[in-house]
Amino acid sequence: MSELNLGRLITTEQHRDAIHIAVAPVVAAESLQPGDHVGLNADGKADSDAKHIGVIDPFLKSTVRAGSTVWLFLYPNTITSLRHEWIHPAFNGPQAPEMSESERWIRDFADRVSLHYNVVMDGAAEYVRSGEYLCFGGLLEGEWVPDEFWTHYENVTGKKVDEKDRGSFFTCSC
Repeated sequence: MSELNLGRLITTEQHRDAIHIAVAPVVAAESLQPGDHVGLNADGKADSDAKHIGVIDPFLKSTVRAGSTVWLFLYPNTITSLRHEWIHPAFNGPQAPEMSESERWIRDFADRVSLHYNVVMDGAAEYVRSGEYLCFGGLLEGEWVPDEFWTHYENVTGKKVDEKDRGSFFTCSC
């Protein structure tokens, strides 16, 4: 797989693809246009005079009025973590939730098996509910869910998992 290098001209052969773009809801500090480059001011509002970290939703069809809430599309390759819940230096303030040791453990585990945190958590919930396994072709071949996962899962969700419902919910299609 090649790098897309969004924000740069294409200089190598490329094909259609799909991407994740980190977005955050922000309040406009001033009137803004779709695609305007903005940063966050001292009040945490989208402001064209602040150090730019992204663009106002480029798909909007009209001006964003001051005080309106809008999506901020963060610049490519600037976030420091991507799991559908991302981290960006400009958002490391009071609104950044503290991550528990158990959530961190599950996130690290998800990274090790090349899955998103939400996929692992949803897969675990479905396994407990119905016994259904996660299967992504050969992606999970040789991978398993360790016993300690379930303690962390209980800590994060606050739900007790019966011993009979614990186990590895990974499978492959081989």
